[in-house]
Amino acid sequence: MSIQDDIFKHRQPDAAKLKHFGFTYDQAQWRYQTPLVQGFELVVTIKDDTVTTTVIDQESGLPYVLHLDPANSGMFVGQIRGAYVATLEAIAKDCFVPTMFTTGQMDAMIDAIGKKYDEHPEFLWANFPNNAIIRRSDNRKWYALLVKVSADKLGLDGTDAVDVLVARADPAVVTARLAAKTALPAYHMNKKHWLSYQLDHGTPLETLMGYVKDSRELAK
Repeated sequence: MSIQDDIFKHRQPDAAKLKHFGFTYDQAQWRYQTPLVQGFELVVTIKDDTVTTTVIDQESGLPYVLHLDPANSGMFVGQIRGAYVATLEAIAKDCFVPTMFTTGQMDAMIDAIGKKYDEHPEFLWANFPNNAIIRRSDNRKWYALLVKVSADKLGLDGTDAVDVLVARADPAVVTARLAAKTALPAYHMNKKHWLSYQLDHGTPLETLMGYVKDSRELAK
C-alpha cells in the first residue's frame, strides 16, 4: 500500500472541509498546492474519492518520487518524506470523514438518526478509528456507541469484524434481554446500563431505532 493510500484508507472527502482548507474546485476535481521544503511543492488533486499526489521539483518542473520508496533513506529524502506525510495527514484529518460504517444497517441507522435527531457520529479516538459515538445535541451526553469489532470480543464465535450498536437501557431491560439472548453484553461501556446489538443479523431497522430512541431518552 502506498503512503497516500494508507493515510486516506477508510476515508472520503468532505467538500465543505476541502474548501475551508484551501482546495479549489475546477473541471470536476479539487486541487491544492503548497510548499513542502525549499525548492519543492506538493500538488494534491481529488476527483470523486480518488486522491492523487505529486511532489514537484520547482527548479526542473519535474515530478520528484524518491520519497515514495522506503529504501531511500537519505537525510534530504527523509525531510521531503516527512513534510509530505505531515501535509497528507493534516488533509486527511481536516478534510476527510471516516467511512468505516458505510454499508448495511449501520449506514441505514446513521442516516435515520441524522434525519430524526440531526445528530451524527463523532470519531473521537485517532487510535480507534473503528469507534464512534453519537450524543444528544442539547446536553452532549452519549446515547450510542458504534463499533466494528472482532466477534469474539462480544462472546460470539470467530474473529470476523462485525458492526455493533451499543445503547443505554434500564438495568431490568439489560437483564431481560441478555436472558432472552436478544442482545449482547455491552462492549466498552457499563454492562449494567448498556447493551450491544449485532447489526446485519436479522434485527429490523425499526427495532434498532426503538433501542436508539430509548437510549436517547435515558441520556436526558
